[in-house]
Amino acid sequence: MDRFEISVVVPIYNVKPWLTECVNSILDQQINVPFEVLLIDDGSTDGCAEVCDAFAAKDPRVKVIHKQNAGLSAARNTGIDAAQGRYYAFVDADDRICPGFLQTLYDACEENDAYMSLCALERVQEDGSSYGQKEVFRPVAEGVFCGKELLQDFFSPDGIVYTVAWNKLYRAEVWKLLHYPEGRLHEDDFVAHRLFWRCDKVVCVDKVLYNYRNRNGSIMLSGLRPESFDAVDGLVDRYRFYVEKDTAPELIDAAYAGCWRRYMCLCGQIRRNPTPEMVKAISKQQFVMQGLLDYLPNCRAMKMSDKLSAARWSMMSAESLCPLKKD
Repeated sequence: MDRFEISVVVPIYNVKPWLTECVNSILDQQINVPFEVLLIDDGSTDGCAEVCDAFAAKDPRVKVIHKQNAGLSAARNTGIDAAQGRYYAFVDADDRICPGFLQTLYDACEENDAYMSLCALERVQEDGSSYGQKEVFRPVAEGVFCGKELLQDFFSPDGIVYTVAWNKLYRAEVWKLLHYPEGRLHEDDFVAHRLFWRCDKVVCVDKVLYNYRNRNGSIMLSGLRPESFDAVDGLVDRYRFYVEKDTAPELIDAAYAGCWRRYMCLCGQIRRNPTPEMVKAISKQQFVMQGLLDYLPNCRAMKMSDKLSAARWSMMSAESLCPLKKD
């Protein structure tokens, strides 16, 4: 059996219009080490399974795993468990990687003995065309850093560069005993800080090597649902992790404020068009937020007006905060 240096994990669910372009962008990579492509078909019903099998039939680098639908986290975890490479990369099946993605990030890790490398990314339109420079997201600084030094950059305007799974290359050992939380949306918010914490060296490359497709139907653009509050839970997990690890006070404050901003943003959206289901979701989330209130007076990253709003949105009944419209 060939020894693969890199395993590229592609979770797939009902993205047939973009799947071929995605897989071709991976197979067309010019790199001087062997790599495998793991296509994880998460119970697709639109013909993706057949597309995957066709790729595997013509290219020995491709391995397909068909499984029952269990969500993005479960699909990624299946790929992690099956991967044979020294390094892992994740590519979402409706996205594409640019020429040089694998070689650039691989060289960055090898030359610096780093556990992770990451690149700039561009958000493109559904048809793959560019929005222009306003949709390019870059690392705050280029170079080699301790992963813990980069945790503050999660809260920068281009923080997506650090928090998402897919613009990076990771050494396999970084994932030891670490998987994505299954059954959750916004799974990256639960995991990213733990990955950076484990990495003594992370290389930030200021080159756009990943194209993220902004399409209708994606998780990022789907409408509000109770699971949208998973994003808040992920940020709460991050805050509590920083407290447990006794990180710098400014980092704890930034993480704490981030929890409340995400929570109140979702509540504000629900208030504009409340439904019984979403008002019930606020009520459920309030129990989590009430558990954070003790630190509220001490947070230096929140204005007094924001603190008052946080207290109000966690203590008052959801029904009074978001009154349902009468027919």
